[in-house]
Amino acid sequence: MGLENTRSLGRTGFQIPTVGVGTCPLGELFEEIAEQDAQATLAAAWESGIRLYDTAPWYGRGQGEHRTGRFLYRKHRDDYVLSTKVGRRLIAPGARKTFQTAPWQGGLAFDHVHDYTYDGILRSYEDSLQRLGINKVDILYIHDLDTGYFPQEQDLRAKLKELESGGFRALEELKAAGEIAAFGAGINEPGMINLFLDSYPLDVFLVASRYTLLEQQIYADELLRAQQQGAGIVIGGVFNSGVLATGIHDDARYDYGKLPLSVADRVRKLQAVATDFAVPLAAAALQFPLAFSAVASVLYGPSRPTDVTQNSLNFQHAIPVEFWLSVREQGLIAEHIPLPGLPV
Repeated sequence: MGLENTRSLGRTGFQIPTVGVGTCPLGELFEEIAEQDAQATLAAAWESGIRLYDTAPWYGRGQGEHRTGRFLYRKHRDDYVLSTKVGRRLIAPGARKTFQTAPWQGGLAFDHVHDYTYDGILRSYEDSLQRLGINKVDILYIHDLDTGYFPQEQDLRAKLKELESGGFRALEELKAAGEIAAFGAGINEPGMINLFLDSYPLDVFLVASRYTLLEQQIYADELLRAQQQGAGIVIGGVFNSGVLATGIHDDARYDYGKLPLSVADRVRKLQAVATDFAVPLAAAALQFPLAFSAVASVLYGPSRPTDVTQNSLNFQHAIPVEFWLSVREQGLIAEHIPLPGLPV
């Protein structure tokens, strides 16, 4: 599962492990996590062979990067791949005594500003190195520049203009100088891959929750275009924030919120097929995206060591081709979507 099991990241030729961990949960999105438990989770990931770690300034308002760095900084730098994100600068809050860290349940008491300018990208990158305590990252992703955070078109266009006027140049210069191996964008919303590719040939897209066992709508319109233009793809949120790992229960999460009835029905159908073949639903969710050849890696976000142990087993679980054929026959995955073990 480590560096010996890698794929090439698009046209860059840079090799990354096929599975990695994301540190959003360790930034305390859903619950506060003691420092010793966070470090034990990262240690379990390392012991299981994980050598790809993804973090961001926004995760826990700096907490995710601090925790990731505290674990990795004594490891040999050539032994792992590290990615973080740019586009937010953390700043001291104006009202320190009353500042709330929401939407994080814990995290650090820092406010933030969205800044995709030339200077903003470089400042974000340099600040990340300081929080990590590591003087090099491999991949930088433009973070959360989408319609979810900028629902008004004029606001979205203004931030894209910042990138076009200097932010992209900053990323190019970092890559040309050997500071990073690749740069790209994190994707939360349909349509954003095309919007980015219309302006700039990015190296990679980190796609969160939009290409999973539950949904593949962006495959034909966006992911295939990214592949054709030489961009690599990393898939995050493979469990759609939890439901594909936990199954249906009262507190099941889908895309950081409550589980809609329409999605619950689809999960039940997937679970029924999984039960018929004695396949853990989480194993199918982890392995599904890698059937698409442009996908270099999948990420999952553990919050405790047992998550790592279970997902290591899930990633290695042998899934019969008949399972995937049954999922397709049930109409849960379209004919044109690549499936593990089946010809494209």
